[in-house]
Amino acid sequence: MKKDLSPKDMRDAEAASQAVDPDAVGPEAVGPEAVGDIPATVRTEAHAMPVNAHAPSLHDLYNVHSGKVSDKWSSYLDAYDRVFVDYRKKPVRLLEIGVQNGGSLEIWPRYFPNSELILGCDIDTACSGLVFDDQKIALVIGDANTDEVERKIVAKSATFDIIIDDGSHTSSDIVRSFARYFPHLSDGGVFIAEDLHCSYWQEFEGGLYDPLSSMSFFKRLLDVVNHEHWGLPRFRADALATFSDRYKTVFGEASLASIHSVEFLNSLCIVTKRPSPENVLGTRNVQGRIALAEREMISLAGTTSKAFDQAANPWSLVSTTMEEEIGTNRALVTSRAARIEELTREVAVIREQLRSGRAQIARMEADLVERAEEISAAHATASVLQTEIARAQAVTTELQARIEQSERVVQEFKDSTSWRITSPLRALSAIVTRLLRRIAAVFR
Repeated sequence: MKKDLSPKDMRDAEAASQAVDPDAVGPEAVGPEAVGDIPATVRTEAHAMPVNAHAPSLHDLYNVHSGKVSDKWSSYLDAYDRVFVDYRKKPVRLLEIGVQNGGSLEIWPRYFPNSELILGCDIDTACSGLVFDDQKIALVIGDANTDEVERKIVAKSATFDIIIDDGSHTSSDIVRSFARYFPHLSDGGVFIAEDLHCSYWQEFEGGLYDPLSSMSFFKRLLDVVNHEHWGLPRFRADALATFSDRYKTVFGEASLASIHSVEFLNSLCIVTKRPSPENVLGTRNVQGRIALAEREMISLAGTTSKAFDQAANPWSLVSTTMEEEIGTNRALVTSRAARIEELTREVAVIREQLRSGRAQIARMEADLVERAEEISAAHATASVLQTEIARAQAVTTELQARIEQSERVVQEFKDSTSWRITSPLRALSAIVTRLLRRIAAVFR
């Protein structure tokens, strides 16, 4: 039986398909001697360089890195240079879930030279052998989505300025990690989920139109950001109820209210956090004195947005969420499809019965034609017989008339005088005839 690929297998396969020539990265990138080894020239340059307009980009640091292996898509590095620009000088506390070979943990302190803590977490026990020279770097081994590991992480730092989820990439882990660690993100911080292209794959609990994939979850956060415009007396967490049920997690209302923005790039989602008062639409800023088209606009200065009541809107959040409706409708579609298949089989049987019936009708019609021909022939025969009967009846009538005439003649003769006079002679003739027969019989 073919074994399904695990998320780790998928990552390894992806890495194998983009193998790098060892000679291109130098001997420091492979082998046990590279553990914790950072070339002196790179270490001195990265840690001594002040953070200014000439600070090395993340691409620069990756291009000269020769320590532990790190695997990041090039577009991520471009995005991080933009997103992290305000953090370069700050005492950053960074949490990265999923560190693999630990290379990124070596690079982050060079990118954030004033960082306080670079904390990695990985479920792979092989990562326990990773050793780092920089005391800012720490590592927790275990499943980040367990209470025990969360306690170990929070013991290192109660809050983080940057959280990067580069873990299993499965939808369940991504949603749970967000629910568990976004509350530990400091105000002004960013939560980043990497490799969301996996959310389109069934192997990672996703699909293009899977309503409960990790991508669908982050899209739903856009609705959370716009909560004030729902026009419904509902909590933000209500929009995530199906995710909570599916992934057995809880979303705090205060934490959701602190979501300031949700940004999407290819395979990335970047969620920023700010105090909830900074996440509303705010007041209307109307400036100028001349309003020829819409004079009432001037009176709207300083007002806030008022949502229309959407309680009766069938497209608003009602008793069930969209995901639940999709699930129900999918089950209904599946049921209807099964019924259609059943009816299709019944129709096929009926069609076969009709075909057989039509063949039988055709045979019967042929029999009827044959019988009709026989009847037609019988009718012709009957017509001939009727003609002959008519002629026979005519002859019979004629003979009957002759017989009656003969009987009349005979009767007239019997009634005549001569017949009566010769009566004794006829009697004597009869006696003689009988006597002669007897005599003949004696001499035989």
